[in-house]
Amino acid sequence: MDERFDNAAYDRDGFGLLRGAIPAPLLAALRAAVQRVQDEVATLPPPLLERLTFERDLPAHGRGGIGAERVGDAVFILGDPVAFDAVFWEVLRQPRLVAAVRAAVGVPDVAAHFMNVTVKHPRFGRRIGWHRDFPNGYASPPTPCFVRAMLCLDGMTAEGGATAFLPGSHRLEEAEAAAPPKGWQPADGAAVHVACDPGDLVLIHPRVLHGGGMNATAAPRRNLILQAGDAAVPLRAVPAQEGVSGHRLGPA
Repeated sequence: MDERFDNAAYDRDGFGLLRGAIPAPLLAALRAAVQRVQDEVATLPPPLLERLTFERDLPAHGRGGIGAERVGDAVFILGDPVAFDAVFWEVLRQPRLVAAVRAAVGVPDVAAHFMNVTVKHPRFGRRIGWHRDFPNGYASPPTPCFVRAMLCLDGMTAEGGATAFLPGSHRLEEAEAAAPPKGWQPADGAAVHVACDPGDLVLIHPRVLHGGGMNATAAPRRNLILQAGDAAVPLRAVPAQEGVSGHRLGPA
């Protein structure tokens, strides 16, 4: 793909890629902010600790059987990142990112639903099973009028647990289902891994099947996840700890 968001490919495949979605200085600031949270876990106040999901509290099978005692304070999900650092608000104002989200949703007025940073740590970053994002039990409107935008802070490779997609699966009749059966895997050769560079943006259709393997490399795989949708369609329930929920995407 070139430097423009290919909306036709997104409609056909259920996912799309935008190269260089944010400027380098903002990318560096976001990476530094995420690292500060990890470095300062031991001194964070309880209201911020409540927004973190730690690897040690999750099943070991998702990280290849590696025990909780070996992962320390590793953060898997940094929830509500704007509560930790105001720099995350800048993501909602980036012109190229906002334009791609609007194109994917198909309306000019889009609002944020939630934001987090999902971390696959080196050597044990957990795999994520195959699933669809609509419907979901966290921040879902009644219709699939939204997109998940995945901003790659470190880039993604297949060996590093890059997200894989089953192209066109958002158009299948069974796309009404919330998820495939537990342990489901696509046929050999059917899935497409999306490799990307730091600062690239992956747009994910709410009904496309996708998942990802473990991070087997020596480098982290950190992605900022933003769900945003048609501002005219409210969520079924607004998450309690989501500072960005309801905020319009675009200039301040």
